Order: sequence, then structure tokens, then C-alpha cells
Amino acid sequence: MKLKQLLPLIGIIIFIYLLTQVDIQGIGEVFTSLPPLYIFLSFLSVIPILLFVNVEWQLILRKHNIHVSFWYSLKNILIGYFYGFITPGGFGAYTRALYLHDETGESAQKCFVNILIFNTIDYLALLTLGVIGGFVLSSYLPSVFPIFLIVFIIIIILIIILLRKETGQALFTRIIRSELLSSKWKEKWGTHIERLYQDIPSIKDLLLPYSIAVLGWFIWFTILFFIAQLFAITVPWIYFIFIIAVANVLASIPISIYGLGIREASLFGLFSLFQVDASKVISLSLFWFVLMWLSPSIIGTIVTFYESKKHPKVQQQHS
Repeated sequence: MKLKQLLPLIGIIIFIYLLTQVDIQGIGEVFTSLPPLYIFLSFLSVIPILLFVNVEWQLILRKHNIHVSFWYSLKNILIGYFYGFITPGGFGAYTRALYLHDETGESAQKCFVNILIFNTIDYLALLTLGVIGGFVLSSYLPSVFPIFLIVFIIIIILIIILLRKETGQALFTRIIRSELLSSKWKEKWGTHIERLYQDIPSIKDLLLPYSIAVLGWFIWFTILFFIAQLFAITVPWIYFIFIIAVANVLASIPISIYGLGIREASLFGLFSLFQVDASKVISLSLFWFVLMWLSPSIIGTIVTFYESKKHPKVQQQHS
């Protein structure tokens, strides 16, 4: 078994260990005490967040001269949830590029770059809140701020390198030759590096999508703050926002399934600074995982099934 296939086990092992350290019965009691109406409303809150993300991606698509309907790009995002959920490190989410390629007729290379840019901008927006969170929490966690700031600067440099054709081609050559892509993708794309830079947006073009992404993450964390009230977690709003931001950045390390285990461990430590009961923290994190990751992935499974019928070539390329 390859190393990248073993990585998600790290998060699962951490998650199982955390469960042994808390009162399982207490977690069950937390969930059974949740009002059904508020659970239903919590799940509905995911809809505007997904729409927000879709607006961000639509802007990047248009700047990249790729045109699909708002409805299709939303379906494509859900397809990404499905493939990201079932693959180590979530790298399978890039299969979205094949569906986008088949839908638009644009080159697979161009579609791959578009989704890479989208994911990078979205992560940079999250990291922005993480850096601010590291600063706000620096009296509790003095090492978080400088580490996150360094990562932020590195990603900015990578974006500049990525968007410059001369330096970007060298980077993409390394990616194509790495273990991240299947042999079929390497064979198909290795001889078409030039297509990666077709209509590529400028840094200026990405400022608005980046701003929307930052706002989207902030709104989502605020929604989660109100959901946390159901779990009797009463941390001041500003601290709650940035605790969640820091935990999400840590959970983005690709050693788990959508951060499962890593997120719980991060929240466990951060909320303990405010004397929040561990059972409540784990309960909230599990609810969040089902809400934000598992549910869209299940819907994405259905969407992928029907879209695969419309795009049989994608399955041939992906298999």
C-alpha cells in the first residue's frame, strides 16, 4: 500500500484516540438533546455557503474564459466533494477537471489549472483568517502566528510563480511527474504544458474572488458560532471565529478524510483554553463534519452518478 493511501489513517487513529479520552455517553446525550427543528435549519445553512462558493468559482471561470451555467458549476463542486471524500488527502476532487473538460470542450489542462487556482484562492482565504486567528490567540499559542504567516507568504509566492508562464511551466512539470496524477493524466498532459496557460487569469483578476472567499469563510464560521450555542459552547464570538479558522487550517493537512481527527484534536486543545467540556467540543466537530463534508459528499455521490451517464468519456479517462 502506498504512503498516500495510508495518510488518512493518521486522522482516523487520532480520532479514535480522542474518543477514548472523552465520555462517549456524554456525546450521545448532547446529540439527543438537540431540537430537531434547529438540526434541520443547521443543514439548510449549508445551501447559502455552497452558493457563495459557487459565485467565487464562477468569477474565476469567467476570467479564465471558461463558460458554464451557475447550475452546472454547482453540480461540479458537489462532484468534487464526492471524489475528495473517497480519495486519500482529497486529491480525487481534481477529477472535477475531467467533467469540466467534457462539458465545455476546453482542454483538460486548462480545466485542471482553473480548479487548481480556485482551490488555492479558497485555501488562501481560509489561511488569511488563520493568520489573523494566530495573532489574536498569540497569547495562548505563540508559535501559531509565525508558522501560519510563513505558509501564507509561501502560498503567495507560489501563486506568483504559478501565474507566470516561465516559472509556472517548471512547477507544473514537477506536478505532472509527481505521484499526484495517474499515469494516464501524465501521458496526456506531459506533452501539452502550453495549454496550461491558455487564457490564464492575472493576479488582479483574482482579487475579487479572493475577497468573496474570505467573506464566505467568515460568514460560515459565524453561522457555526450560532450552531455551537445548541451545544452550550459559550466562547466569545471573536475568539470562536478564529479558533475555528486555526483549527480548519490545521485540519487541511492531508493526513485525514476532510480533516477528521485532526480538526477534533485542534478544537479539543483550542477550546480547552476556555474550559469548554471535551464532550461538547467533539460533538460539535462531529456535527460540523456531517453538516459541511459528509452531507455534500452524499449529494455529490448522486450528482456524480447522473453526470457520469452524461459524460461517459470521463469514466474512461478516470479509470
